[in-house]
Amino acid sequence: LVETLSAVLILAIAITGPLTIAAKGLQLTLVARDQVMAGLLAQDALEYVHFVRDTNRLNGQNWLAGLNGVSNNHTTNISGGQAICTGGNFCTIDSLADQVTLCGTSLAECSSTYLYYSASGGNYTYATAGNTRTIFSRSISVTTPSPGGNVAEADIRVVVQWRDVGGSPRTLELRDALLDWQ
Repeated sequence: LVETLSAVLILAIAITGPLTIAAKGLQLTLVARDQVMAGLLAQDALEYVHFVRDTNRLNGQNWLAGLNGVSNNHTTNISGGQAICTGGNFCTIDSLADQVTLCGTSLAECSSTYLYYSASGGNYTYATAGNTRTIFSRSISVTTPSPGGNVAEADIRVVVQWRDVGGSPRTLELRDALLDWQ
């Protein structure tokens, strides 16, 4: 009986190690998946800002129109008017809907504005109808130099926030210099 109990104990110890490693590996895989998705969402926002700038220049408009409170006749705002993403403000961007919406003057104000996943389209949006809320929030800010500086350059800051599998808050931030090409 003692030998049988010893054998069962040794077998249980032998099995526990690999199972613990497998569980930890699964958790790290889920964290990595969320980090990759956050990077893709941040890159999408940067690409959208470049699209707005390029479209504005090709149409002979102010290069930051649609982001700085000036209408560019294609970027819309859900609440009406034009969002001002400059001057320390943060905005949300829905690249598929071509919408920019002011969400506040701090990241904390924007952290509760979640993206939704559309299973039918396979994309992320702020449209809630028929879509599933995700763990991600995304906001952008456009900083232009003070007067007298190079007004043909802007700093774009994209911040994606989420909570990982264990509930820990995570943040991914991308920055890019946007130039007024002509």
